[in-house]
Amino acid sequence: MKFLIAFCILSSILNEGKACDPLHAQAHGVNLVCCSLNESLTPSCEFSSLCQEQCSCFLTITRDLDCQIGSSVTSNVSITSDILIRSHLLQKQYQWLDHQPNSSPLLCRQPNLPNINSPYTIVVENSNGSVTKEFLLGSCSQNVTSITFQHYHPIYDTIDFGACFPNLASFQVVLLERTKATFHESLRNLRSLKVLSLVNVDFEFWLQPSPFLNTITYIHIENSSITELPKWISTSKTLATVYLKGTKISSLSPIAQLTAVKSLKLSHNSIENLHRLLFISPLLIHVDLSYNKITSFASHTFSKCVDLRVLDLTGNPIKMLPYKPFSKNIRLKWLKLSRTNITTLSPDHFYGLGSLKTLSLSRMPIQTISPYSFVPLKSLRYLDMDSCNLTRIPQAVTANCHLARLNIANNMLHRSSSMPPEVMAMLSGLSQLRIDGNPLTEFPASFLLISRENIRLLRHLLHSTMTLPVWLREPCAPYYWSMHLANRTNNLKSFVNQYDEKRMIKNGLGYCREQYDWMMEQMEIYRELEKNSGCYSLRRLRSSVSASPTLTPKIPKNISNSLIFSIDHDPSSPAFHIPILLLISLCANFLLLFSMLMCSIMACRMEKTAENV
Repeated sequence: MKFLIAFCILSSILNEGKACDPLHAQAHGVNLVCCSLNESLTPSCEFSSLCQEQCSCFLTITRDLDCQIGSSVTSNVSITSDILIRSHLLQKQYQWLDHQPNSSPLLCRQPNLPNINSPYTIVVENSNGSVTKEFLLGSCSQNVTSITFQHYHPIYDTIDFGACFPNLASFQVVLLERTKATFHESLRNLRSLKVLSLVNVDFEFWLQPSPFLNTITYIHIENSSITELPKWISTSKTLATVYLKGTKISSLSPIAQLTAVKSLKLSHNSIENLHRLLFISPLLIHVDLSYNKITSFASHTFSKCVDLRVLDLTGNPIKMLPYKPFSKNIRLKWLKLSRTNITTLSPDHFYGLGSLKTLSLSRMPIQTISPYSFVPLKSLRYLDMDSCNLTRIPQAVTANCHLARLNIANNMLHRSSSMPPEVMAMLSGLSQLRIDGNPLTEFPASFLLISRENIRLLRHLLHSTMTLPVWLREPCAPYYWSMHLANRTNNLKSFVNQYDEKRMIKNGLGYCREQYDWMMEQMEIYRELEKNSGCYSLRRLRSSVSASPTLTPKIPKNISNSLIFSIDHDPSSPAFHIPILLLISLCANFLLLFSMLMCSIMACRMEKTAENV
């Protein structure tokens, strides 16, 4: 008995898996594709890629839609004949043929679509509104799960999509031109909706909550006159992504109260003050508020977003940051403050951002940068300060030992003092330093601090120098580079090969050699500054670990990292000889104490011998 039951269940499953009529039919302005991986189309069919694991149908309504709304019989035919013709049409339903034309009449209300239980995806292209409406109503018996309108007509607002397509999970209107719609009667009764996407549609939400509040996961509204989101949207427990762009929405109160939202892409809207808002979702990862009208936000605005990774505030008229605004966002990786009106930076502004990798401050009117502003950014890899009106590289960047890329292009660096040697010495480990677009007229001697082994950084600086005024105004600049790159790779040296010593002497620039040697001598003290810094030791330790992964040093738990990283590992550095000198001193002191002890013992023995005599 159990065997028979199991056999019946297995047979039913197999029958369900095979219950798919694969076909590709094009007729009456309708393109229909139905298939699955097991019941695929002919290999030559261009729509074979649509086949999924389960049987699915894809129906496209084109502008050539030609289905009969009513009887095509002329008015001079009797009512009796009309009834007979209609009954004949009902008895002979339209058949969809695989890769075969069918010119039989197609009734809009009775399209007789195949695979009635399979999920249907419908795309409506530019077509006649009234005819398309009748065809959609005739498709109500199908299991339609997705509808996309590329052309929208007001007559579609009269269709109750919730009653017609109870399993509809995706409703999208993607238009090329702005169109006004209502949606109050057509969308608010949907029960299974997960995706709502409206592009170039002017509309307003309805006041009463909709049943899809318990199923919606994604909302996309772009280029719309909508002014506000309904309050009932804030009670959704499933909404994970909200995408608003180019709308007139000014308040984010409903969105801030969403408890399960993970991504907020809210650029180019009319969002204003965030000072009273608190985003409460602990799952929030990505927040894009770029190009709005935000003037300020509070220290608590993002305090609940403990898992926040990306925050973009680009293009907002923010004049100042609050006190410790990101202290709770310890997992933040990318912070963009570009094109804001912030003028002052201090350590409090970046407190808690120990995991930040990228900081963008481009096109900001920065006036004051504290030397310790970037100290909290222990993991910073890329700092963008493009077009910030800087007259010199800020000393604050020397606090970031992990910094690999620094962009200070299009600023006001014009003299050699704009690149202080004490700062450049700490940046010699960079892989990229962008200085193009600066009115530099003097050759910075600090360029000579860059290690000749750092080919990538030297290449960036050499190419940038060639595009700056200094290359023409400073006659020795090309020769400085030629001398500095002597005995380097041909690929890099080839750019300055023409500026050899013979040409230098021929042009009466023999003094360039003396100036180069003098600058190199002046830079020696700054090399010692770099080699005795914690950042240099940390880079050397990372390099040795990456080069010999099997020789990874074991650091005792009771020793702090700051102490370990402060030890210099360069044998050419005076700091390297300190432990050796200390060891020699200890050995000498031990020998001295041992000698004194032996002398005391011998003196005691001699004294006892004298007493016995």
